[in-house]
Amino acid sequence: MRIGIMSMQRITNYGSFLQAYGLKQVVEELSGKEGTVEFVDYQPEAPVAHVKESVSKRRCLVARVINMMSSSYRKYRNEQLKIGSTFTEFCNAYQQKFLPTLGVSDKRNYSPKLDLLIIGSDEVFNCTQPESTVGYSRQLFGKDHNARKLISYAASFGSTTLEKLEQYSIKQEVGELLGKFDALSVRDQNSSLIVDELCHRTPEKHIDPVLLYNFPEVDKIEVKLKDYLIVYAYADRIQEHEAVAIRKFAEQKQKKIITLGFWMPWADEYVIASPLEVLAYIKHADYVVTDTFHGTIFSIKYQIPFATIIRKSNQEKLGDLLDTFELQSRQVYNVEDIGKILETDLPETVKKLITDKQCGARSYLLHELSLL
Repeated sequence: MRIGIMSMQRITNYGSFLQAYGLKQVVEELSGKEGTVEFVDYQPEAPVAHVKESVSKRRCLVARVINMMSSSYRKYRNEQLKIGSTFTEFCNAYQQKFLPTLGVSDKRNYSPKLDLLIIGSDEVFNCTQPESTVGYSRQLFGKDHNARKLISYAASFGSTTLEKLEQYSIKQEVGELLGKFDALSVRDQNSSLIVDELCHRTPEKHIDPVLLYNFPEVDKIEVKLKDYLIVYAYADRIQEHEAVAIRKFAEQKQKKIITLGFWMPWADEYVIASPLEVLAYIKHADYVVTDTFHGTIFSIKYQIPFATIIRKSNQEKLGDLLDTFELQSRQVYNVEDIGKILETDLPETVKKLITDKQCGARSYLLHELSLL
């Protein structure tokens, strides 16, 4: 038996790695044959959407040029250089050390002959984003695959909506491609509505593989740090007033602020950890502040008191995730609420919800594997 997973495994991101790793482990466990799963690459195609430079951005550029004359510019510039150099270090570690542990090499694996191709999880269906690394790539919808059977698992359209599919004139083609799947699984309500509308099928809704797989490897990883709060976010998204609020809470609780993957000048310590070490750091943290989907997933997995900062760019997918686990109270719209949210423990019902959803997802995958 030969099984392939087409996912976001090459994206330089802890969440992308861990969801791919988790799905591979579960599928191999359910198939009963270790080493039967390989990662499949897709050919990026041109985006249907393009980034437009706004007037505000042009004005911002002018403001930056003027600001270069100020005394604070040197400090700002040094911080930007530090962010850039540490991110380059992280990218090098990801490519050279982390990806090989996933079984992914520099050589691309295009259209291998398979018994089963699983597309997912992550935002594999997010086809209207402007990034050229993905674009509108039809292979992510199964085009020209070379497998006897094609299914998805916890796939997401991300920020793509029915309106955008219509706007970019790809609604019909996407629907036709989805209609050729033998089974469809998505991770959020928006994706479910799109599938239902385009091919008149109600897909199953399943959890991210990071919640599906139990990661026993993490239990063996020793974390020497104690008394710390993790900020899991992109460096350029945490605003100054948010940093001040996080810093204030950490000082009140006498906790160090640790950042993972991205260096932030106002944090106490920056760590380039391996993906599995990231989960260990989360598991032993006292608190987590995040504005990302997978930062929220990691916190839910280990029931760590967390606060998720809601932004216009993430409100749909994070709102759906928090609704699913009845954790709407963890949303941060006002930074002054961060302390109050972090001081509240997660309800015991979260553990049962995870277990129940694990059972449903495993049943779906086991059923599809049994039909091979």
